[in-house]
Amino acid sequence: MSLRPLRLAAAIAMAAAFPAAAHGQSRPNEEHFSNATVAAGKSVTRERCAELEALETASWVEVDGRGECLRYYAAGLKPGANPIVAAWMHGDIMGSKPDRIGHQEGLSVAGMIEQERRLSDRFGVPFLFLARPGAYGSSGKFWALRHTPREAALMSAHLDLLKKRYGIRKWSLGGHSAGGTLTAEFLARRTDLQCAVISSGASAYEAYLTAHNVAARLNKPGTWFDPYRSLDRIPKDPARRIFVIGDPRETNVLFRTQRLYFDGLAARGHAAWLVPLERARPPRFHGLVDFGETAVGLCAQGTDTDRLLRTLQTMPEQPERISN
Repeated sequence: MSLRPLRLAAAIAMAAAFPAAAHGQSRPNEEHFSNATVAAGKSVTRERCAELEALETASWVEVDGRGECLRYYAAGLKPGANPIVAAWMHGDIMGSKPDRIGHQEGLSVAGMIEQERRLSDRFGVPFLFLARPGAYGSSGKFWALRHTPREAALMSAHLDLLKKRYGIRKWSLGGHSAGGTLTAEFLARRTDLQCAVISSGASAYEAYLTAHNVAARLNKPGTWFDPYRSLDRIPKDPARRIFVIGDPRETNVLFRTQRLYFDGLAARGHAAWLVPLERARPPRFHGLVDFGETAVGLCAQGTDTDRLLRTLQTMPEQPERISN
């Protein structure tokens, strides 16, 4: 047998044993994120993913027999048991064309871990950044996987793996834009969300596509999921809080489509709040990441709803940021 199969077998064996060794703090390497890599699509071998798993920055996630190496950046996790963890799913890093890439360029694994450390210290709870397929170091082709049922299945399966690895009982889960769309979808797929924060999210996805007349995608409904269609499948949970945060001036994910989803939640008796915040920057009035992360952290803390909402309303406009 060659050395490579032996190394691969050893790496996979190490990954299988990894949950017992996890100590909850992601550890950096020298990796920096590249938009060129995003455009081309990224492949990560099972062997390489095992090495990243040992640094607690990756998981090998399989759906329908095909795997991806999905990255995460964590701080504040306790070995063995974590009653609640705050987690964030980022928005798209590509625009309407595959060569329009932004947000992650200039960031590194070390920088992402430091970002989560600051959030964990600020709120006193463990914090995780969940990288979607093809972005922030995850394998996959972002342009092809974003908004698809496979992306949703991979991200939910990743939550399951991390939950088992770190003994997580509940999530305070949030996301911006397409990350908010995923958060809304997971309300119908999961029973372990104590908080859900949807920041500028296309939670009524068909309405979003219709508003922008995206005929090419509207004509292929099997290639996307719509949380609005899943409203009737959201389990009842009076202890769970849902916050739909948006800027009424928004020109990308129009606020009326965000309200449509909120109205659906309210009509079904869920504990939900619509939070209009005129704090996003022009011209699109879309970026409310800092506000969403704040809501995720405060909700994980157990902060009462009135205080949480007052905090969001009194926050000033935030500076531009690279991570989303």
